[in-house]
Amino acid sequence: MSLVYSWQQVVERLSVDSQWKQARKYLSQHKITHNPTLQQIWRILDLAWNELSETTPNKSDTSKFLHEYYQHPVWLINAAFCESDQATINDRLAAVRLIAHVQPRKILDFGGGIGTVSRLCATTLPQEAELIDLVDITEFRHTIKQYLSDFPNIRILEKPDSPYDAVISTEVLEHLIDPIGAVVEINRLLRVGGAFAASWSFAPVIKCHLPQNFHLRRLMPWIIRSLGFGFYGFERRGSTVYGFVKHSEVTPAMLKQARFLELISRLPIPSDRLLLLMRGL
Repeated sequence: MSLVYSWQQVVERLSVDSQWKQARKYLSQHKITHNPTLQQIWRILDLAWNELSETTPNKSDTSKFLHEYYQHPVWLINAAFCESDQATINDRLAAVRLIAHVQPRKILDFGGGIGTVSRLCATTLPQEAELIDLVDITEFRHTIKQYLSDFPNIRILEKPDSPYDAVISTEVLEHLIDPIGAVVEINRLLRVGGAFAASWSFAPVIKCHLPQNFHLRRLMPWIIRSLGFGFYGFERRGSTVYGFVKHSEVTPAMLKQARFLELISRLPIPSDRLLLLMRGL
């Protein structure tokens, strides 16, 4: 089974969604007929963000605004790109490799969108992965179920069904209001000894990367380590994917330390380099 689909293959399968016709308007507007670039995808997603901002009366409710934004049909276009872009698939495969050492039987695809990570787990870990749960803020669940119908061991859930042997979260944390709180939740969902693989981009490349979290790009690996995880390794592809292993539950002292590191990361000093020299990873 192919790991990378063609743009035409994905579009054909996603066109069953009732919102695909609306999504196509953004493709024609940008004169994209097939194989869009990453920069074109970013422009489309930013356009949807701007349009929603103009029509949202109360943008101060960030949580509500984000929920509405992630139901926008342009995310179907983003899904088609993720499934047909070799570089994106390589990043996701790196995350799968970083959990393989625990031979996970039950995996959580945290914020998994259309399910790229889920299907790669099902395809490349067929002997280990008995159950793969996909949880995402999007409400395209019916379409996702149809799209992943070839993989009976993948479930699309509204809420996680813990405990898990492994959790993967690729390019998700930068979209969340409280990434540190999300890591605490991921720790809770994992068994002790379970693996956590994640990548993130705390940078202003796109408007849904929340500026309030950009400081975390300096110390996120150390913050995760302070929350009951040991560092396992990393792979640097298009983005850097980090692997961790849970060694304990999160205690109040750990959370306090994580918030202190977050505070340090806001300071205009090379705190990441200092920690690397003092403690390594």
